[in-house]
Amino acid sequence: MGRTRNIDFEDGADSRRFVTALARGLDVLACFQADETWLSNSEIASRTGLPKPTVVRLAYTLCVQGYLRHSRATGMYALGDSLATLGITMVSNLKLRRLARPYMQDLANLCDLSVSLGIRHGLSVMYVENCRSGAPLSLGLDLGSRIPIAQTSMGHALLAVLEPKERDRLLAELRQAEGEHWPAHQQAIEAGVQHWQAHGFTVVVRDWQTDIASVGAAIRQADGRVIAFNAGGSASKFPRELLVQEVGPQLARMVKGLESLLRNDD
Repeated sequence: MGRTRNIDFEDGADSRRFVTALARGLDVLACFQADETWLSNSEIASRTGLPKPTVVRLAYTLCVQGYLRHSRATGMYALGDSLATLGITMVSNLKLRRLARPYMQDLANLCDLSVSLGIRHGLSVMYVENCRSGAPLSLGLDLGSRIPIAQTSMGHALLAVLEPKERDRLLAELRQAEGEHWPAHQQAIEAGVQHWQAHGFTVVVRDWQTDIASVGAAIRQADGRVIAFNAGGSASKFPRELLVQEVGPQLARMVKGLESLLRNDD
């Protein structure tokens, strides 16, 4: 049997192993948002930065493979069933999600807010689990929703637990994407990481959205995957003092407990 060779991913897209055509096809799939069904060639080209003829060829290939659907009536595209199957398989295999759900629901009920679990998706965190209390002002984001790493407690928590090299690469991507907004976001991220180091959770109030306040925490699993959590609701109901003194410590304790469960379950 041949010897397994470890692959170094630090070169990223500059590596000779990187397949540009595949990356472009994945970019096409990634440009669909959770609340959207159909996109045109022009919309896909605008979001991906790819030439329209390239989008047409990629979309055709993805339709043949079942990862996109095409409407003959409108000429637009939607995500296909093959992609849904992959997503369901990945989420179903996320052991921490199964372990965490009852604890997330307990915290949501106890603090009368929303508690969510997410994984990185580009420069965002994508929700793969969500538990809500019966409060009318709890966060209304559903599974598949994406929130920005640079402006959210969940994103700051994810950055806090990354290995230094991973964090530096992600920060460089964020710096390029954020442009003139980067200095303010960088300052908030640095403050969030410091707060996590001191208290085990991050806090963001009225940044990403004007009436949203939340705390975040994250776990880096043995396989390197980072799972992030947040707990929050309306900023008018959850001022910073309440988040720092009550909700944040509750979330941090929940995440520490889940880390222990995950180690014992391996």
